[in-house]
Amino acid sequence: MAHHGEPYQKATKRWTKAAEKQPLAVVMVANAEDVSKTIIMAKSHSVPFTVKCGGHSPGGQSSVDNGIVIDLGLMKQVTVNPDNKTIIAGGGCLSGDIVKAAAEYGLASVVGSSSHVGIGGFLLHGGYGQLAGEYGLGVDNIVGTEVVTASGEIVWASEDSNSDLFWAIRGAGNRFGVVTKFVLKVHKISDTVWSGVLSYTGDKLEALVKAINTWYDKKDPKAAFIMVLSKGADGKPGVVILPFYNGTQEQGEASFADFLAIEPAVRDTSSMPYWKSCTLGDEPGTYTTDFIRFESANTKPHIDYKHFKHLLDLLEQLYKTVPTSDKSNIVFAAFQPDAVEKYKRTDMAFCWRDTNFDVGIGARWQDPNQAEEMRKWGAKLQQAVLENGNSERLYSNHADFEGPSSKEFGINYLKLCELKQKWDPEGVFKSIVN
Repeated sequence: MAHHGEPYQKATKRWTKAAEKQPLAVVMVANAEDVSKTIIMAKSHSVPFTVKCGGHSPGGQSSVDNGIVIDLGLMKQVTVNPDNKTIIAGGGCLSGDIVKAAAEYGLASVVGSSSHVGIGGFLLHGGYGQLAGEYGLGVDNIVGTEVVTASGEIVWASEDSNSDLFWAIRGAGNRFGVVTKFVLKVHKISDTVWSGVLSYTGDKLEALVKAINTWYDKKDPKAAFIMVLSKGADGKPGVVILPFYNGTQEQGEASFADFLAIEPAVRDTSSMPYWKSCTLGDEPGTYTTDFIRFESANTKPHIDYKHFKHLLDLLEQLYKTVPTSDKSNIVFAAFQPDAVEKYKRTDMAFCWRDTNFDVGIGARWQDPNQAEEMRKWGAKLQQAVLENGNSERLYSNHADFEGPSSKEFGINYLKLCELKQKWDPEGVFKSIVN
């Protein structure tokens, strides 16, 4: 509680200070029973509560004013079963926790490029990662879950037990319960992968677009990359590529030969353990000093030079208009779609099974008085990206659960509304309707 001073301040700190709020109390739970008791207590006193795993929601979905935060941070136990290639992970694990545990057995899990993102939000609401081209999204690798429901009941949800709840949480997890334990598929991986950083000035954009489209046509599921449109070392908008290849350095360089031929301003690539490639998106320290707002977008392959040049021009305009916004960026996740598309849109609540590259827009600034101006800029960048995408498609983790839910869940929206009435009729957890 607040009168505890430093422990309270530490427990309320978040990735971005825009998400920090002042709860009545933070409950550091150790198991599902603690979560159950806290939910029942909060309900009986009509006190709002929320759940925190990694605390990466820029909008503060893991924070609450004048309520209770159920903090899963003590629940980081990881057990690896190398024989059946699964791991059991506590609901408070961060990506780095499960990646390093699996690595000891030569196994890998589908995670993103930042080690301190909580697995709960990442997995339950999609989960775009470097291995998605081979093994699907993070959500596709969930085998089973221990869930604390709105009534405080602790249940098991899998294909064989409470299958309707299992269907719902795989895409709409924070609307249906608190997942205190995950069973996940993991995959055999070589000792090293090829990855790193390639940085280009904006004048190389046209050549990069050609390289990206050529790379996509190779249809190699072992290859993936994250592309970031952001301010470069020359002070102008440029392009950063985080390439990834699940194979040798020779194979990786061959896959990305067209990128390397463009002569990046910065090239820092090498063979490395898979777990290290999952830290390339880490910032110095776990917390930023910025205010951040996310927007969700997507774009179709093949990409278009004029479209991307327009995006760089908009970023340059933003940097000039709001000088403290120079860490704002547009992030593209690129991988082959076959493993993602093998699931039908109705197989689970997460429905976006298409070839589009997912795009996250990170509007970042330092002056709190610029929040409204940056909100408008985020929306403007979102609409610009969607000129070559699907405007009816939202990724919950980038939309920050602000909806509209019909775009987050698409064809599965009405079924989720029905299941919400069964599993959370009192609306204890976040509403399906935004």
